[in-house]
Amino acid sequence: RRPLRQRPRLFATMLRVVLVCAAAVAVSASSSSGTLRLRGGGPITWGKLTGAPDVLKEGYDTSSKVTVNKGCDINGDTQLKAVFTRATASSIMSKLTAKTKMQNLDIEASIDQTGTIKGEATYPDISPGLKLSVAGELEGGKNAKDIPAPKVSGEFVKDNMCATATIEGNSLDVGGVVEAGEVLLGATTTYDSGSGKLSDPSFAGRYKGDGFALTALLKGLKGDDIVGTYTQSVNSDLDVAGSFETSGNKFAVGAAYKLDGDSAVRGKLNSDGILNVGYSRSTTAGSSVNAGLEVNTNDLDNRKLGVSLTIQ
Repeated sequence: RRPLRQRPRLFATMLRVVLVCAAAVAVSASSSSGTLRLRGGGPITWGKLTGAPDVLKEGYDTSSKVTVNKGCDINGDTQLKAVFTRATASSIMSKLTAKTKMQNLDIEASIDQTGTIKGEATYPDISPGLKLSVAGELEGGKNAKDIPAPKVSGEFVKDNMCATATIEGNSLDVGGVVEAGEVLLGATTTYDSGSGKLSDPSFAGRYKGDGFALTALLKGLKGDDIVGTYTQSVNSDLDVAGSFETSGNKFAVGAAYKLDGDSAVRGKLNSDGILNVGYSRSTTAGSSVNAGLEVNTNDLDNRKLGVSLTIQ
């Protein structure tokens, strides 16, 4: 086990190696593909490359809550958000979040009903293409000395390449994505400084066509855990998506449809028989009403329904 004083040097060295390797891959891809056509407006992070499509992820919240957003002139430009969520028939959870800018830093802090405080400071342009974030948390009822080591994240974007690194505890997560025309290729791995072990890497690729995208994710090197997703914009009002995972043979399909300029409806169904329906409507500028329904088709009495209101 390496002494604590050696870890920062180790992490810094590994981060440099990752960035250099990603840059080398980007240069190789650029030279082999000629003029690049970045349909997506530039490279994306590993998380965005492998994340679930919005059609299958967003707009299905079944919690009942009220969200109030308010801008104020504290520190020049500060945004406040208060969220009140019905937890049970007799209890309500609350959370207050504040976002502001200070000395070229983007600062976000929050506190909830348990007294837990979370904070994050982001330097969006510490050098050309490089963003650095530091996040920490103090659980309610604990002393300042109990604050764990902060989570440190870095993101570097250069031309058609994006590299990321996150240090949290003994873990160092690194990833890189390269975009060459219609194709995105990425890889990620994790290093544990406590055990000195490097995890099996994961690889992902995406092909972006006219109005559609096909993504494949290989988790580890065994080849027995592969996730595939397909998304398509049928027209300006209708989007569809589907996903399949070899581990457990799980799948999900969904669609989102704009009813008019102010309202939309979406739905999805997965291989476990869970049906979700979501509805959203903009009432006034910045304000909206959302509803979510979840039904277990194997047990129709097992269902959830929630309505939320957002006020600007």
